[in-house]
Amino acid sequence: MAGPHDKILQDYQNVELLKEGGQKAAYLATDPTHGRVVVKIGRYPSASSLERIRREVDVLRDIVSPYYPKNIDFRVEPPDLFVVVEEFVESRPLSDCVEDFEEAKTALALLKEIITGLTVLWDKRIVHRDIKPENVLILPDTSPKIIDLGIARLLDEESLTKTINARGPCTPAYASPAQLKNRKAQIDQRTDQFSLGILLVQLLLRGAHPFDPNVVRSGDSIVANILAGHWCRAELQKKAVPICIQELAAKLLGAEPFRRFRNAEAILTAIAACEAEVQ
Repeated sequence: MAGPHDKILQDYQNVELLKEGGQKAAYLATDPTHGRVVVKIGRYPSASSLERIRREVDVLRDIVSPYYPKNIDFRVEPPDLFVVVEEFVESRPLSDCVEDFEEAKTALALLKEIITGLTVLWDKRIVHRDIKPENVLILPDTSPKIIDLGIARLLDEESLTKTINARGPCTPAYASPAQLKNRKAQIDQRTDQFSLGILLVQLLLRGAHPFDPNVVRSGDSIVANILAGHWCRAELQKKAVPICIQELAAKLLGAEPFRRFRNAEAILTAIAACEAEVQ
């Protein structure tokens, strides 16, 4: 039976469906020139959604970094399809291997690498806005690649989010309060810091979400607890996580941006202090 994307995929060999959901599908394929690639094909429902995709591609094309996949091609196919081709990365999503990083030493090392990767964006005044375990790929040598810049905010370009929207672009369970309240003026690199705080605690607690009502033992939902500032620091204490790491997590998870770190250098300095303590 013919597939919906056969015409687009006819120039590739060894095509294999990797993931399908909503209006988008991703295929592993062999490109005659570039070898193994990932071909993403999807529908864009509006001009603004196509512009988001274009911005993501432009960012990736402008980045030369081992922390991001290389963009190979981008095109629009009538009437309403987009095609993105990226290098294939042999990896596992962090969501599938959080247990490999539950020790303080390994969690800090991974966090440091992710921040080093994000600094590439932050230095260009770009906010990822969707840091979560599914968007961090772990390579065989345990180094990370950061993916999915589909809702990245380019601070020097016009916002594509309507001010009247109740919620800004995000994955709610990993979003900062500013994203959940669509406070556009508060979106900057400290937005990503909040998501990193969630990620750090999840690693230390082997996947448990710090704002999950079942973990916090209060609140109606993860989003409600994020907005209320209720997270499971007590669980870190039970696990005897060093105080310096608890304080690192608490600062990353500051309810307001000004309570988080001033910049990447300040975070890395705090991580170095924690690493010295857990040696």
